[in-house]
Amino acid sequence: MPVTSVSRKLAITAALSLLLVPGCHAAEQALPYAEAVRIPLDAWPAVQVGARSVATEAGTVGYRYPVLGPDHPLTTEIHTSMAERQTAFLEDLPENGKPALSQDATVLAASPRVVGVRVTETVEAGVNETFGARTLWYDAENDTVLPWTSLFRDEAAIERAHLAVAEVLEDGYDMPTEQLPGLVGEVAVRAAQAEEDAEAAADASPSPADREEGALDLADPEEALRAAELWEGSPLADLAFSTAGGLAVRMEPGDVPGAGRVSEVLLPVEPEEAEELLSELGYHAREAALADEPDFPLDEGLSAEGDSLDCSRLKCVALTFDDGPGEHTGRLLDMLAEYDARATFYVLGSLVSEFPEVVERTHAEGHEMGNHSWKHDDLAGKSESGVADDIGRTNEAVREVTGIDPPTIRPPYGSLNGTVRKSVEQPLILWDVDTMDWQSRDTDKVAGHALDNTVPGSVVLFHDIHPSTVDAVPEVLEGLHRQGYHFVTVTDLFGLEALSPGDVFTDARVG
Repeated sequence: MPVTSVSRKLAITAALSLLLVPGCHAAEQALPYAEAVRIPLDAWPAVQVGARSVATEAGTVGYRYPVLGPDHPLTTEIHTSMAERQTAFLEDLPENGKPALSQDATVLAASPRVVGVRVTETVEAGVNETFGARTLWYDAENDTVLPWTSLFRDEAAIERAHLAVAEVLEDGYDMPTEQLPGLVGEVAVRAAQAEEDAEAAADASPSPADREEGALDLADPEEALRAAELWEGSPLADLAFSTAGGLAVRMEPGDVPGAGRVSEVLLPVEPEEAEELLSELGYHAREAALADEPDFPLDEGLSAEGDSLDCSRLKCVALTFDDGPGEHTGRLLDMLAEYDARATFYVLGSLVSEFPEVVERTHAEGHEMGNHSWKHDDLAGKSESGVADDIGRTNEAVREVTGIDPPTIRPPYGSLNGTVRKSVEQPLILWDVDTMDWQSRDTDKVAGHALDNTVPGSVVLFHDIHPSTVDAVPEVLEGLHRQGYHFVTVTDLFGLEALSPGDVFTDARVG
């Protein structure tokens, strides 16, 4: 396949907005460096951006991710991996200080065939700051998210790419082979030994490609992931395509002393070299990166409010509030907003028309509306038509305000029977953590019970009509957030596709 044309056809101002040039390199800079194609999320209005940010006395966390569709695999993977990193950060917070974790994403390539995204993280702790980055690549042909290794023809090509980087450091930055950092140095030393002495090469430490029997097929998602694990720590995990049509490989300035005072070092792998290394997906990715305009494969009905989280990998919890809306619901929404928390409100149809503004706000802020019957009757005491009428009337009341039916039902008192189950067209959601707030009306007891009994996958029952309950919510939010929990709606917790009409669910605990 021929090398893709590198003509950008971009005005200078547009080019500056798209390209991140390392540090203070001047135009006459003699050191070899690459200009990487990195597109900020904000540069393309067609791509919605999901964001979360929470600041507490213990620390600050925040992240942004591209929303390509409500169930797009790349959106889900980026969002979930950022949430996993946030949980690990919160679980390891020190007793003193106020560290901050910030995660962001930039687009490396975009076409109907492939989308590449760079995920970055910065941790600030006092005067110390650490930075990390990796890339993910969506292959539309297989509807799969792949690691960086999938861009290469095979593991031999990965090894050759490391040697190309080593050559740039040796020739352009005057670095001796024995001083080359990390895997680049290991590969270079191994190659030098092989050239000098075949026997020494046989005794040398094995390359990542040789650590397991048989060559890995990088076109296979699982084997590409395995290869990424074997090559962990490689600078190629943070590669981009260069404006010249080759590769731009990022390295820390501290690993390249001759680079001078720059924020990052982007080393070039020239187009001719890259041509021999790339896989079919890699060629498509390069073509997309060098296109005049990114072509994002956006799904219909996009919304940045929905949680595209894989809760099977996370500490998720669904906070649910029954019997409203009421006079305290607005204050509760303010509390949830401080933690970017999503909750589920099981409302009474008879109250929706009394508090339409509250219902509208609840829906607009990304919370979920659930059906809790018209006026809290025991549905198990009704006929089939009586249940259907009650639920249908409440669905209509919610739909008139929000535009959609509640996706789930919570029967009052948790009371249901076979008649109820066959009379409804939505799943029935109970709970596994009952705070008994309606009985105790004790703020400390309500908060303590929620914190002591919640586990990943829990559905926690509250009633937002009681001021004592609403007063308990800040402590619950702070405590669970500090433990690394993510606050999601009921359908996000279970996955809407897993919820069948008439079926009963209490929690989504794993194992």
